[in-house]
Amino acid sequence: MIKNGVYSLKKHNHCIFQKLYVIFLFCLITVFVSGCKTIPDTRVVSAVELLDDESAFYIAIPSSVDRVLIQKIIKNYVPTLSDSNVMMICERINTVYCGISNKKNHMDFQCVISGNIPVNMMPKVLTKKNGWNSAKIIPQDSATQYNLYSISNENFSIDMSFPSTNLAILGRDVPKMLSRFDFLSKLPSDDFEINTIIDKNLADFLNGAKNEIRFCANKPQSFLTILTGAKLDLKLKEVSGVFVQDEKHENQYILDLRFLFKNEKYLKAGKTLLTLAFGLTNSQSVIIGTDELQINGIKLDKNQLIKLFLP
Repeated sequence: MIKNGVYSLKKHNHCIFQKLYVIFLFCLITVFVSGCKTIPDTRVVSAVELLDDESAFYIAIPSSVDRVLIQKIIKNYVPTLSDSNVMMICERINTVYCGISNKKNHMDFQCVISGNIPVNMMPKVLTKKNGWNSAKIIPQDSATQYNLYSISNENFSIDMSFPSTNLAILGRDVPKMLSRFDFLSKLPSDDFEINTIIDKNLADFLNGAKNEIRFCANKPQSFLTILTGAKLDLKLKEVSGVFVQDEKHENQYILDLRFLFKNEKYLKAGKTLLTLAFGLTNSQSVIIGTDELQINGIKLDKNQLIKLFLP
């Protein structure tokens, strides 16, 4: 049974989000094009079906929850865009799904984005002149050909592809993601069952991010330090949560968290420490079973959470 968690990006957020503007690159293109070629009726592949299980942190960000957050991310990395174009870009994004993992000397990330993607325009925009290299990928036992785009400079290197008119994939193991997409898309069109590599409960959790931003990870210590300003060694296994905008205060988020403890003897002490750290009342924290703590209604200034997304 999954107990969802949050993984801190403090140490590596600069590295990750140098790349983040590329996550939204396909959206920039859609500002200047319209219409897509009609494709045959095939099984619709869900974004979460393409994420692998090698990440330590997963997050789903629906643009409808907080377009301002996405606008700030785009504007931060593409400052030459006008405010009107940034708003148009955000209207083309449905949901951003990311999996992030910490390797020995670098941070890997994998991203699948649902949106309105003009696939046929990609070769005309992601050109060698613009710094992109392209290659053709044909998955094993398939006759379908996909375009793989790559870019590399002193700051980062990344692969990207657009397997359909509603999905963009980039980051780690794009060829593997293409192979998986190819397999899933050729299943019977009436096969609506979600087929995932990640834990099914995690997939359902992320896929359910319609009215809230959802995140989950199994290495939450540093993230907790960012939120509380204190280094609390609580022997946590996982932390998960959701956050939405505070309807009464536009510059504030409401955050709900779930903590899964490795050792039940830390549970009660953890409840006391976390309640004090967040400045909450005891009624806002609830112990469930022998290893789970839920804390609801945490009010945080937007800038405190946005710093997780921007360097």
